[in-house]
Amino acid sequence: MEYEVPQIKVAIGLSEIYGISFVQKPKGIYISRGYKPKEFEIISKNHKTCFNLTGISVLNKKENRYQQIKLYYQSDGLTKIEIEDPEYFHKIFDLKQIQKSKIELKYLKIENPDQKATEKILKSLSKDQIDLLELDYTFEIEFDKKLFYTILDMEDGNYIAVDKKGKIYRLNHNQEEQVKLIANKPTDFFEFYSGQKSELEDIMYK
Repeated sequence: MEYEVPQIKVAIGLSEIYGISFVQKPKGIYISRGYKPKEFEIISKNHKTCFNLTGISVLNKKENRYQQIKLYYQSDGLTKIEIEDPEYFHKIFDLKQIQKSKIELKYLKIENPDQKATEKILKSLSKDQIDLLELDYTFEIEFDKKLFYTILDMEDGNYIAVDKKGKIYRLNHNQEEQVKLIANKPTDFFEFYSGQKSELEDIMYK
């Protein structure tokens, strides 16, 4: 299956299982996943899809037949298995006996609440200015116990971000001053940024 959906293997490798619980609507097993800060940044940027996956069958030991199960993935990581009597899943099914037929994915539309919040903060900007930012990949990040929303990924683990007051900062974990104010309001940022990240090198790294 990793050849059909290779991002699943990558995403699962970035996460840790925090717990397993049973849910009733719909019935199934919920898998709680957690991420370390660096891995969370990767997930937030590169693994934004949610989908149902079908095509996997597991041997039902009681009925001596292979039974198809529905798997739900969030951020490309398995988070829910839809099945009746989830609390007896380990007794009913033989997890060493799995068959794969045609894998089908049903993608689910999701909204990024961090993007909505960021767009509201940046409402003073024109559409052309908004288009120069990377709001599709926005996520909330904490630096020095303060919350920011990323607006540009400098692709080295560092970001340009905005706080809830509309102030623009550079976030650079390699600098002594990791959080540095660079513009007091969103429109001021576009006095020195016109769409090329190279324009920000002096601000980011000096």
